Amino acid sequence: PAEVAVARPAAATAEQRVGASSAWLSATTALTQADLSCLGDPGEAYRIFLSHDPRAAEIWPADLEAMQAERRERMEEARRLGEELEGTKAGVQKVQTALASLKQKLQEAEAEAAIDPSAAQRAAMLQKLLAQEEPKLVQLFDEKRQRYELDFARLKELKRDISHLEHGRKKLEATVQTEFALWSKAVSERYPGAQVGAGAGGGARAVAVAAPSVATTAPGGEEGGGAHGEVD
Repeated sequence: PAEVAVARPAAATAEQRVGASSAWLSATTALTQADLSCLGDPGEAYRIFLSHDPRAAEIWPADLEAMQAERRERMEEARRLGEELEGTKAGVQKVQTALASLKQKLQEAEAEAAIDPSAAQRAAMLQKLLAQEEPKLVQLFDEKRQRYELDFARLKELKRDISHLEHGRKKLEATVQTEFALWSKAVSERYPGAQVGAGAGGGARAVAVAAPSVATTAPGGEEGGGAHGEVD
């Protein structure tokens, strides 16, 4: 027999964020005959679940988008830091090469001066040049090394952040799947003859992104989410 249309909850409370209460499940499992006829298909059952749960329209997508946006920011910063690290590393190697080359030339000039006194002037000039340039090169080397170490530490921190955000995304997906399982069990108990498909047919990730449009579209393409002709 037909029953009076049950109004769908407008928003989720803190309790509903954690798990579905009996009242919440009673409201979200008020299905139409059209809904019931589609429950055997896992993908359709999951779509109906989302269309009846207001959290799929705002809370879950908002949480997911926030995590994805933050992850994109971290990924972009990590990419930029990676490029800067490569540049710093190349700069360090360049300074090391310049200093080593200057010292090598001085050693060669001193060795030549030991045999040929006329080469002493060149050796003295290189020694003076090394005395002037070595402190500058050493300071530059230290600055680049410190920059490299700071950037490397930040990159490690970003990798931890990205891993944490990925964990949060998977946790959200698991939450949605758990809610779907609770909803499926409640539907089966409310409508003993109904066969709810097992599984989400695509997972929470894809549906959570599309949830705003899915949650406002009733089975069969009608807008409104099924407020008419519900059965008990």
